[in-house]
Amino acid sequence: MASTVTLLADHKGMTTPRVHGDEYLVDALVDITEYEAGGVTITAAQLGLSRINAVLVTGCEQLTHTASVVLLATGSYLTGTSFKLALNAGSAEQGGTANEGMVRLRVYGILWNE
Repeated sequence: MASTVTLLADHKGMTTPRVHGDEYLVDALVDITEYEAGGVTITAAQLGLSRINAVLVTGCEQLTHTASVVLLATGSYLTGTSFKLALNAGSAEQGGTANEGMVRLRVYGILWNE
């Protein structure tokens, strides 16, 4: 799987995580250049965070795709420091193909390990 994560600048031009209550948040674009069944793994470190608390999908470039964050049976993400981003085409997961476009995310987390 290959993807590129780009942190997006806020209205002040900052691309680093910024405080939001007790957490930090970061907006990011994930450019999925190779996709394999099961999804693309994104890590907290790629986002400038130490831990991931919540992930929101805020946009998807391909009109035929729906992007979603994979949850385990416990309701948690892959780990406290990573999550999987899956693409669906209709009612089925996208197969292994190249260049699936970009997905925009807002990710909440913390900057240190507890």
